Amino acid sequence: MPTTNRSLEMMIGGLMQATQDMQRDITEIRRDIKDSDARAALSYEQSEQRAAASRSKMYAKTDELAGRFTKTESAVAALSDDMTEVKAVTAEVTRWKLMGLGALGVTGMAAAAVASLITAYWTDIWRVLRGG
Repeated sequence: MPTTNRSLEMMIGGLMQATQDMQRDITEIRRDIKDSDARAALSYEQSEQRAAASRSKMYAKTDELAGRFTKTESAVAALSDDMTEVKAVTAEVTRWKLMGLGALGVTGMAAAAVASLITAYWTDIWRVLRGG
């Protein structure tokens, strides 16, 4: 029987060694899982930071575009107002052309009006020019 006890002791020793090896393997697996979880959490945080930075840039560009759109809209409104005035002047000139008046005719009419005024008030003008 001493051989049987000896073989039982060897089997128990082998089982104890196998149990210790399994505990060491389980401990390593747990450490690897914890490290993997930590890396995943860090990766997630980095990903969130990159996404937040990207969103921040997008919002800044959107704000810039909104500002540029507002400026463009006000410029178009001012241009529209100017075009309304230009249309009125163009309509007036077109009316003159239809009546047969050109730039020379309008200038002649203005000169005739000034000459009429000078003729009408010539005596008063002459008196003022002579000093009396």
